[in-house]
Amino acid sequence: MAAEETKSLTARDAAVKMLLAVCKDKQFSHAVKGKYLEKIEEKRERALATRLFEGCLERLIELDYIIDSFSKTPVKKMKPAIAVILRMTVYQLLYMDKIPDGAACNEAVKLAKRYGFTGLSGFVNGVARAVARAEKIPYPDVKKDRRKYLSVKYSMPTTIVEQMCKQYGDDVSEQIFGAFLQADSSISVRCMTHITGTNELKNLLSDADVTVDEGFYSKDALRLSGMDSPERLPGFSEGLFYIQDESSMQAVLAAGLSGNERVLDLCAAPGGKTMMAADILLSQGDGTVEARDLTAAKVMLLRENKERCRTDNVTVRQADATVFCPEDEEGYDVVLADVPCSGLGIIGKKPDIKLFMTTEQEEELCVLQKEILKNAVRYVKPGGTLVFSTCTLNKEENMGGYVFLKEKCGMLPESLEPFLSKELHTETTKDGYLQMIPGVHKTDGFFVARFKKA
Repeated sequence: MAAEETKSLTARDAAVKMLLAVCKDKQFSHAVKGKYLEKIEEKRERALATRLFEGCLERLIELDYIIDSFSKTPVKKMKPAIAVILRMTVYQLLYMDKIPDGAACNEAVKLAKRYGFTGLSGFVNGVARAVARAEKIPYPDVKKDRRKYLSVKYSMPTTIVEQMCKQYGDDVSEQIFGAFLQADSSISVRCMTHITGTNELKNLLSDADVTVDEGFYSKDALRLSGMDSPERLPGFSEGLFYIQDESSMQAVLAAGLSGNERVLDLCAAPGGKTMMAADILLSQGDGTVEARDLTAAKVMLLRENKERCRTDNVTVRQADATVFCPEDEEGYDVVLADVPCSGLGIIGKKPDIKLFMTTEQEEELCVLQKEILKNAVRYVKPGGTLVFSTCTLNKEENMGGYVFLKEKCGMLPESLEPFLSKELHTETTKDGYLQMIPGVHKTDGFFVARFKKA
């Protein structure tokens, strides 16, 4: 029997509920956080709940491995609530030095009882204290089985470890996995330059006691840290900035907008690329952006962002990107095709992706992407530009789409180097594509390619 819902939750109760929602009910972590964190009144308690929730998701595979090493009952056979309580406890023992081991174990026992498992409280206490007493955690031997070691040490599913090691090699893959776990707490935002200047925005946010640094690769990007919620910052509701990773910004920069273009953002929600493209056009003269997406909820989100960011040159339309609209054939100067993907590049921000993505789903996405890209090509005017992008690291999705556009659709790759920061130039950017890699670049994992239509 679950603990009783209350108006104000404690940090550990909220963390248990959030972890159960993701691990048991397969809900998305961002939706779960929105539901439960608002029920915590104290900022410090919200921070603790967030740390426990996000930390356990990031380290889930490692935590389960450790628990299984000290428990006669494997995690997969435990009651879901007991498994979550033990994961939280082991995470505190390993990664939260400010919480005494005894306090973490005692809280685990209290939680087990509060969730109706008094008979299992002794089991929880025994496992937790065995881990606390252990002088050394028995990780897999890196020399005997490096990939098993990578899976446990960096809490990555073996399927993803095998895929990344095959595509990038063991050393780069370990660099990627480490970067996911070391992702800093700063966020990247882009100034809406048709409303205010980047320096003015920087001063406004600095005056609100936010640490503000310049972006790494984009002149109108800022990196913010030291705030509770970016939506509560001055200037957000007035549309002075949009929350967007710098990797995503490169897809719009790759389009090389100069003003007066007619742009189609084919899979637009939540709207980062749409708002950026619209802002560039408004700042440079004229031009319009049509933003499309599949569902009513996504369209509503696009409209909300359009209103907040005051981008009157944007029109929003609900449409299925896999269904061709003949009235729009060759109707756009620029088409942005940020297609659905496995999202393996943003695991550092959304760790639940690695828990649920399967090889079969990736294969299905490759098929879906080509259906969308085939239509995207037809919307581009002769001489116009197509930008293809994803937020994944999987080469089958990324280079598969690149080769499809080049060889099956007759699109001509164009160098990215005139449009992107020199820090992003690689041996492939002259060939029209760039793979951004966590741990190598200071961004999410992201792929972008630029094509011209003959």
